[in-house]
Amino acid sequence: MARKLAFDKTLFGVGIGLTLFGLVMIYSASAVIALERFGNAHLFLVKQAIAAALGIGGMIVAMHVDYRRLLKRPVVYFGILASTVLLIVALASDRAHQVHRWIVLGPVQIQPSEIGKLALILFLAYLMARKEARVNDVVGTIIPCVVVVGQLALLVYLQPDLGTAAIYVLLAIVLLFLAGLRWRYLVFSGGACALAIGLLILQAPYRVRRILSFMNPDDDPLGAGFQVRQSILAVASGGLHGQGVGESRQKLFFLPEPHTDFVFSVISEELGLIGAAAVIVAFGVLFWRGVVAAAGAPDRGGYYLGMGITIWLVVQAMLNMAVTLGLMPTKGIPLPFLSYGGSSLVVSLCALGVLLNISQHSS
Repeated sequence: MARKLAFDKTLFGVGIGLTLFGLVMIYSASAVIALERFGNAHLFLVKQAIAAALGIGGMIVAMHVDYRRLLKRPVVYFGILASTVLLIVALASDRAHQVHRWIVLGPVQIQPSEIGKLALILFLAYLMARKEARVNDVVGTIIPCVVVVGQLALLVYLQPDLGTAAIYVLLAIVLLFLAGLRWRYLVFSGGACALAIGLLILQAPYRVRRILSFMNPDDDPLGAGFQVRQSILAVASGGLHGQGVGESRQKLFFLPEPHTDFVFSVISEELGLIGAAAVIVAFGVLFWRGVVAAAGAPDRGGYYLGMGITIWLVVQAMLNMAVTLGLMPTKGIPLPFLSYGGSSLVVSLCALGVLLNISQHSS
């Protein structure tokens, strides 16, 4: 009798749990701001709930689509082409908050850089599965990888969004490492990326101010150091048990955009160390089950696809939490499943659905 395909219920539960918890915390973090700015305390909650419904629907669909169909050449290259076109359209669109990160379609805002993450992972998994035995072939493997990753990262950087561009490059380096890329190539690529990031930081004064404020937030407490100081104050105010849901003080116009990149600060203040640790444990479980699913995949394409999705979601969560704790310079990187943002939530849930499909075929 054929084995009945069953998805990883622990992984599914973590994804749904984080999403529902995110809705609660987004409402808590955004109600006052939404009421003040738009006269509707429920605005951000309703928008995120709609995105959650769409994302969960997409996740369920992805769970029932054999992941191997996603690794076909037409699908992979269509994903890269679509992401490239959407990023170019975003660059040509009107500015929002002095950046070109969104495509505005009436009440809907689409962030192509989020779609690009999943498209890039599909491409890398497809390439690594086909070229694993020749991963150190400069012409056949490394150059095609550099061209695709480079063009997407460049378009994202021009928005400007250096943090997401760096995540693109990091994902490529990690998957190439898993495929067996030689150390000399890894060291060279890592050094070249570090040098490039350093030069890009130096050519933008606001990035330099962020680095300086990270090194010493007290030098400019009301300017570049304001966000990180308020975030650390929120985390410290939570103590062990927190102030209680809805009782955060820093979200009351002290912490900028508390429902987006700094939602972890609000979680820490309202639910304390216990709540913050629970979030960290949840992402730890996601990493564990994601690696298990990827390692048990019946083919190399499933392995690289599963590892790429897992590393993307967990590393991005780690970077976001590191920023809120003052361990990294301030950067606009959302916390997967928890930060406000429809594009991020929908794409993350769809990616989780792909990972759950891999777990169905995992031995």
